[in-house]
Amino acid sequence: MIAVAPLLVLALLGCSVALARLRARGGARVGRWRVGRLVDHTGRDARSGTVYSIQTATLVTSTAQLESVWSPMHLERLARSYWSYMERFSLGVVRVAYDDRGRYVCLLSRRIVLLGFSEPEYEFGSTHGLVRWRITRGLLVSRRGRDRGWLEIEVHRRDDIGVRRSRDGGEPQALSQIYVEIEVSQFAPAMNSGIAYRVYKNTQSRYHVLLAYGFIRSLAANPLAESVVGRFAPRLPMVDGDAGPAPERVPSVRGRR
Repeated sequence: MIAVAPLLVLALLGCSVALARLRARGGARVGRWRVGRLVDHTGRDARSGTVYSIQTATLVTSTAQLESVWSPMHLERLARSYWSYMERFSLGVVRVAYDDRGRYVCLLSRRIVLLGFSEPEYEFGSTHGLVRWRITRGLLVSRRGRDRGWLEIEVHRRDDIGVRRSRDGGEPQALSQIYVEIEVSQFAPAMNSGIAYRVYKNTQSRYHVLLAYGFIRSLAANPLAESVVGRFAPRLPMVDGDAGPAPERVPSVRGRR
């Protein structure tokens, strides 16, 4: 069962690709947010055999709207929203379980762990936020890939990018931009050679890309989910003075291992 589980999982994920494409369209206005072009950088390091997958987009909204959700508490809720969206996106096939050691992406049951993650690591500042989970284990990870790669969500904000004028003659609103990046790095998939890697590339890898795109769009359409743990937000350190890269930055894959 363990030997064929990755194949069965990938087959299930592949069945969702058509539906996922409909959910992943970008470049449109959603409510009070403008969703920019969605960009993908996905590849493989031939020497190490690990893969990386980076999806990015920009969201534009009023500065007041962004300010209302720019806090450590909302960063933690952003993290929870990712896992919650993952469950909805899979139509209930994938479920996320929690315990005091981390999070677990499971296939229908807690007994079938596809990917295990450590507890999240946070950074937060006036223009930058980041949450990272280390990949610990799971059926979709090779033995040498355990406790090696990571998943992270990173956001950067830039204010004073323009003004939105009201159609009804009201006060104009200052606009801000938020750059969102979802990244998986140094991930060693269980299916990592020959035909098996091709299957991985066209199922699990592609599914993750579409999942990331759909999640970024969902940020503009839905409120952030309530955190399951809720113990980090009041004590997250502020890291001011480090604005990070510009919001328009397209990630470079050079040097990524």
